[in-house]
Amino acid sequence: MSTSVSNSPQSNTSEPNAPAAPPASTEPAALALVSVLASGLPPELGTPEEPGLYTIPAVFSRRVTPQERSRIEDPTTAARLMADTGAGPGLELTVSDRRLLISNTNLGQLQAGLATAIGQMLNNLGKELHTARAERASASEIRLADERQRSDAVARMAAEIRFGPIEDPADPEASPSTYRE
Repeated sequence: MSTSVSNSPQSNTSEPNAPAAPPASTEPAALALVSVLASGLPPELGTPEEPGLYTIPAVFSRRVTPQERSRIEDPTTAARLMADTGAGPGLELTVSDRRLLISNTNLGQLQAGLATAIGQMLNNLGKELHTARAERASASEIRLADERQRSDAVARMAAEIRFGPIEDPADPEASPSTYRE
């Protein structure tokens, strides 16, 4: 009689000391710009024919949500950036896929502070949208708890209802068909 011992590792999926996997986050990663897309710049840059203002494509770190797009493309966002940095005139921000098209500006304005202001605007936008999502989630949880309480109260009331005849031990003539009014 021969006994063989296997040296192959066995999977133990229920290790008591194994750390639990963190819950998957539904919160998008922070939106940022990672670089200027140099191939999208006007070919005349650095020549005597260089335009004063042009469109600069910048690459986002991820896809933009509809809420982010709406806020970025809002004309008041560009107006605030122009007021804060002196950029422009006519600065426009347009989201195109994973790019931000920064129109009516130039590389000099970006270097002089517009790039930092856009980065700060995106950071603030992310914080504001995160706060709004958290407030909506909290309000939703409150509504859900209220609905649960209401539903439980109705179920308790319904469970207390009894159908059946009233039996009065003091009245031997009481009929089983007598009901409480």
